[in-house]
Amino acid sequence: MFIYERTNPELILIHLHGFASDVKGSKTEVLRQRATEGRFSFFAMDMDYHTTTTTKTLEVLDALVKGFSQKFEKVWLSGSSHGGYVALNYIRFYEAKGVERLYLFAPSYSTLSLTLRELGEERCKNWIEGKEELRFYDCNVGIEISINKDFARDIVDKGYEIIKGQEVYFPQEPKVELLVFHGNKDDVVPVESSRLFVSKVKVKLYLELEDDHRLSANFGRLVKEYM
Repeated sequence: MFIYERTNPELILIHLHGFASDVKGSKTEVLRQRATEGRFSFFAMDMDYHTTTTTKTLEVLDALVKGFSQKFEKVWLSGSSHGGYVALNYIRFYEAKGVERLYLFAPSYSTLSLTLRELGEERCKNWIEGKEELRFYDCNVGIEISINKDFARDIVDKGYEIIKGQEVYFPQEPKVELLVFHGNKDDVVPVESSRLFVSKVKVKLYLELEDDHRLSANFGRLVKEYM
């Protein structure tokens, strides 16, 4: 499923939802409503991260950016949680021609490490080695998830983890504007990760809010004020 609103002929926003989310999520709806006001055109699609690898997801994103760059003068990206992880890696490893700005909402910088921390390395051992899928119940969304057996191996082999320990693997002077928003009550992606990231990387804006991982109390306001 995808959502496409062509309401601004010059600018399009491509949104990447979180890991266990889809285009039916609340953030996508808020962004879609903003698009109907003419602020930007809007595109979002179900990324199904868990069924594939980050490398293949990045290839799809690159095709989208290149395609929309032929129709619009400017492209903005936005990423929520794991969507932010994908978008940041796109900026790291691709030319990203035409992309002017990236909005990051409670972004993950270390999806693999966070998964291992939550589920335990012993449970994830065969998955890390690429031998089997990883199956678990996600209490945050109330569904059982199966992650592709090559997902972890792909991250390790390609070096997609942006933060390892206290080291940040990202250009200090990014080629696009970065705006980062993170709640200090986030129990999924620690806000300390964003604090570390913005201490090492030049960003246009960093806002830390009294909010949870979903930015439930502030997301609508942030979209109106900054997008």
